[in-house]
Amino acid sequence: MLIFEISRDKKLLRFNKAALEPEQPKYCDRTSGRRIMHNQPDVPLPDNTASTVGKKRRHAEGPPPPLSPPPVVNPGQDDANVGNKLLKMMGWKEGSGLRTDGEGRVDPIQTNIYAQGVGLGASKGRELGKYSEGYTGYVHMAQDAARERFGS
Repeated sequence: MLIFEISRDKKLLRFNKAALEPEQPKYCDRTSGRRIMHNQPDVPLPDNTASTVGKKRRHAEGPPPPLSPPPVVNPGQDDANVGNKLLKMMGWKEGSGLRTDGEGRVDPIQTNIYAQGVGLGASKGRELGKYSEGYTGYVHMAQDAARERFGS
């Protein structure tokens, strides 16, 4: 009899647990309710306007290509240069020096090239025309820098 009572108690316990447990909340699809409320389709409709019919979809255009820089003009030959205009108004002629007797420096002063974006004093400039372009020029420049650094 004891076994029957235990099994009966277990059955009652299962039944009572099912009755005592609250119902779990069911999943509610709020997006579908919102679509119904605002009268929107489940999937967006394609645009069938007259401008896009028969044409391929184009992507946004990028920035315009950069303009080629103007050709470099020798400063002594540039007529728009303010310095040249002033010198010519004071009587200077091309090919002559700046002194009163026509002697002195004829060529413009050559500038040194600095790395792009660095300020003055960040590094030493390179002399124009001292090193050739390419790998051999770089090797000679590195050798000269090492000689200067280590004093040999």
